[in-house]
Amino acid sequence: MGAYYSAVRSSANLVLGLLSGREVRGIENIPRTGALIVASNHLSFWDPPLVGSAVPREAYYLAKEELFETPVLGWMIRSVHSIPIRRGSADLRGLSRAIAILKRGKTLVMFPEGSRMKDGELHPARPGLGLLAVQADATIVPCYISGSNRPRRWLMRRTRVRLWFGAARHWRQLVGTESDLEPGRQLYQRVGESVMREIASLKSGQEASASRGAA
Repeated sequence: MGAYYSAVRSSANLVLGLLSGREVRGIENIPRTGALIVASNHLSFWDPPLVGSAVPREAYYLAKEELFETPVLGWMIRSVHSIPIRRGSADLRGLSRAIAILKRGKTLVMFPEGSRMKDGELHPARPGLGLLAVQADATIVPCYISGSNRPRRWLMRRTRVRLWFGAARHWRQLVGTESDLEPGRQLYQRVGESVMREIASLKSGQEASASRGAA
């Protein structure tokens, strides 16, 4: 891990941990080497730093290209390896950069739903996750985050951010070796659907744990 990224990650981890009182589980599930995609649901603009600072590897991020046009924010997100991606179309340039990074054995944090889901519910994955995983032959770790869309409540300790990481699985394990593995939109969509099921399972576990704690 580079010195600059390590310093930024450590600072963000400390500050966000203090502010949010976050609970993190499953860090041991994250492989320390090899091409890896950490795929999380998306509730808030707080999610990238909350998820990224919890990941014990130097990570890269996909971010909508409009963010790079803001002078200070643009510099900040570039400095922590963000890759501009054009939403609403197949941005081959951005996707190609992400694939190249994964093929170098790096980590990519991404949000397969494509944008923030303000209703708090899980939504279908877009095909980008599957495309990246298949083309880069990557392993995927699902993540479910809750509470990040309520900063006033977690600042006042009326709720807390919870980050749960699931088991690491190669994309072939997710879709099954008996499936048609011909690269294409159908396969990419199946990979995304499988990952969203893993995220839904983590959500159910969180909710069950919260219910037991409230009882």
